[in-house]
Amino acid sequence: MFLSHTRWPIFGALVVGVAMVALLWYFVLANPKGEAVPASGGHYVEGVTRAPERINPLFSHANPTDADLTALIFSGLVRLGPDGTPLPDLAERWEITGNGQSYVFYLRRGVAWQDSDNTPLTAEDVVFTFQAISDPAFKGDPALAQLMQGVVVTARDPYTVEFRLEQAYAPFLAYMTVGIVPKYVLDGLDANQLYNDEFNADPVGSGPYRFASRTRNSVVLESNPTYYLGPPRVSTLEFRIFPEDDALTAALRQREIDGAMLRPGTRRADLDFIQDTGAYALHGLTSTSVNMVFLDTRSPLFSDPAVRTALLQGMSRETLVEEVALGQGEVSAAGIPTMSWAHTEVEVPEFNAGTSASALERAGWARGRDGVRHKDGVRLAFELVTNNDPHKIAIAENVARQWQSIDVEARVVPLDATSYIDETLLPRAFTAALVEIDPGPDPDPYPFWHSSQITPLGRNLSNYANARMDDVLERARQTTDVQRRRELYEVFSTMLITDLPAVPLHAPAYMYVQSQRTQGFAASLLFTSASRFANVNQWYVNTRIE
Repeated sequence: MFLSHTRWPIFGALVVGVAMVALLWYFVLANPKGEAVPASGGHYVEGVTRAPERINPLFSHANPTDADLTALIFSGLVRLGPDGTPLPDLAERWEITGNGQSYVFYLRRGVAWQDSDNTPLTAEDVVFTFQAISDPAFKGDPALAQLMQGVVVTARDPYTVEFRLEQAYAPFLAYMTVGIVPKYVLDGLDANQLYNDEFNADPVGSGPYRFASRTRNSVVLESNPTYYLGPPRVSTLEFRIFPEDDALTAALRQREIDGAMLRPGTRRADLDFIQDTGAYALHGLTSTSVNMVFLDTRSPLFSDPAVRTALLQGMSRETLVEEVALGQGEVSAAGIPTMSWAHTEVEVPEFNAGTSASALERAGWARGRDGVRHKDGVRLAFELVTNNDPHKIAIAENVARQWQSIDVEARVVPLDATSYIDETLLPRAFTAALVEIDPGPDPDPYPFWHSSQITPLGRNLSNYANARMDDVLERARQTTDVQRRRELYEVFSTMLITDLPAVPLHAPAYMYVQSQRTQGFAASLLFTSASRFANVNQWYVNTRIE
């Protein structure tokens, strides 16, 4: 049937109208006047090289993948800011009274466990968690167990918890990041049962993500819709497990994953390739640990502080970082990272081989015919022990090579873990040792430099004793005034650089590789590898136009 002449104008108007609407949509989509803003949704894949064993914050210290997962699934009373400052988490606020011996935490109301009933998290869960840690048979992190010795934890009411300490301990607050576990799920289990319970494979927490599923090669987490700081924008996080580091970097090269933490010592060729793809952003994250060469201050070689200072000036730590760490690291002074709230600038003797050699001459160490310095028939030659990790060996060899230029002979001796720790470091059976020390979530240097720690189980490996240093470290541990602690740590740093019981090298940096499509990441000090997820609830991979 033919259209009548009277219907042609109507039909034409419809055609023109449809065309104009289509044209309008084309220009809106091609030239949006709105702004792209973060949107919920999307899937993010993180590559790791170790399968989870116990996804439980009480037992995650020995496995970095467990630590990553528990940081996402569980929450602590406090969280650490990018510089290590304790911030509210499950506790919305706290009070420190009784000369630093009483910590009272006031919990957020309305926080729910990740179950179908939205069971509330209360003070009883907090008490249960820390009583499990203080159990003499506890099988988790020994540092946590030691922290809770003599600490009495009580619930004042359903949303108020008090910790009473035997003596003031300023770092205590930073350790309250440990994830809280649900009493209603685990109540009645002894230490052995907690360690082996099926909860560790199917956990229930209160953090930004909840456990969804697990296969042999992956773990999937889902955004927690009841998270008290707001549900994370990325809907699912998948942890994909690779057999070793080379497989992980290959997955990055092939763009199979969105993110991965690369260890210090990663090959420059791999980093360059990953960066050149343009598909990833590379974030250098500084660790709270630091590499140092500990010197036996009782040894005739190193009893003179002038000799120890000459060793510091006789090597370029910047060269070490560039040549061995591929620029991934931060030259360290007293072991407190520059990003830390406790850091203060102190004057450190600059690298100058000529000044170093002159200082050794003045100290009586003259260059011998064998090319090594001598004094009273003793050669300035010693073994530099390290563990047998290839990256640590490379650091030690670089240090030894630089010291050779000032006529000091250091012979690198790599040792297996047992020989290195149990037979060498702890019994102080060394003259010089490359050691990576880590103070933990709080920068407290007491364990490494206080004279009380010159014991078989202590960590004052240099046998360093200075009464004034002891006093400074004790006072810094006892005051909860942050500004006062910072001032005391400035005194500590100056004294350490003056006495130099160990030669500070550098704080290693880990390279966190993340896909360019992922936005919202914010850098933080690496208190643990899981610190890279500190602001994960702000990440996003999807956007919308507003």
